Amino acid sequence: MSKKILIITSIILISLININTCFASNDLKTLEKEYTVDYKIANDFYNAISNKLFEDKVEYSLESIDRVDNFKTLTKEQEVIETIETNTDNYEKVVSLFNETKDYGEDGYMGTLLRDNSSLKVAINRSYQEEYKEYLQKAYSNVPSNELNDIPKTIEENGTTYYLVNPVWYIAETEEVSENKVPVKYNGTMYYEGIKTRTVINSYLATIKYIGEISKQVPNTTTFRITYREVKDYGKTISAVAGTTGIMFFSGILLLNFKNVKIYNLQNGEYKLVKRTHISKGKKLLDLTPTNFQTRSYKIIISKSLYRNLKGEEIIIKYFDKKENYKITNKEFELCV
Repeated sequence: MSKKILIITSIILISLININTCFASNDLKTLEKEYTVDYKIANDFYNAISNKLFEDKVEYSLESIDRVDNFKTLTKEQEVIETIETNTDNYEKVVSLFNETKDYGEDGYMGTLLRDNSSLKVAINRSYQEEYKEYLQKAYSNVPSNELNDIPKTIEENGTTYYLVNPVWYIAETEEVSENKVPVKYNGTMYYEGIKTRTVINSYLATIKYIGEISKQVPNTTTFRITYREVKDYGKTISAVAGTTGIMFFSGILLLNFKNVKIYNLQNGEYKLVKRTHISKGKKLLDLTPTNFQTRSYKIIISKSLYRNLKGEEIIIKYFDKKENYKITNKEFELCV
């Protein structure tokens, strides 16, 4: 909206307010009613609000309705299992590979889960079988001959067959025969060789649980604050209604043209328009707090003039009590709050 149109509209609006004030009587009574109803029937209740009210023999006409949705917090326990691949099964080392906390969000619920160290499980992920040699030795002392006739050629031990591969003899005792030393006793060490298999582990698969409470806010009740004004003089009432109608008409034009931001919410796989609002250089706050059920995924479309004014600048995105800065780089952008 140009400054010229805005100024003219403001002048007309102020004039209408002044006209309305002239006709309104200062001694007219107001009556305020407040009702809190279940959110599910809020629309039906709103549509049933009467434009006229009689109380203590006084007639009142509906002046305004203030509607506020009240939210309640739903909570539930959530458990998430996270899995990683590791090359060690050492408890301390594996636990340290997982973050201590995990942010979680699903179906509007959000929360921070804590790591449950006692739930850690480590299992073999990738491995192969490998053959290798294992050696065994047997010692013999003071045997009369270094022949192998009485020496076992194979030995069975712990499920493995060992084969004699290298007999080593040492002379333990000799005798003089025709001035020659002749061996009469031997000591020997028999070396055996067996083939065994073992599992070589390439990696492990580690899993751990994250446990905690998650919550979301959902509409619970709706509070209506209804204001009625006394109908005292028909002529004055008509003038006041006319003045009010004029104000509402021109206010509607002003607000319609002034809303330079469209807010869409992702529902059932498509974006639906849920709100129009206004932001400016002086008011860089975009409030996405819902008044009824919405997902946390939004698409924002801002007007061309607003984009020119705010390009490269940051605005504040508000969602309930949460506030974050967002830099404007495009006329349309998507975000998850």
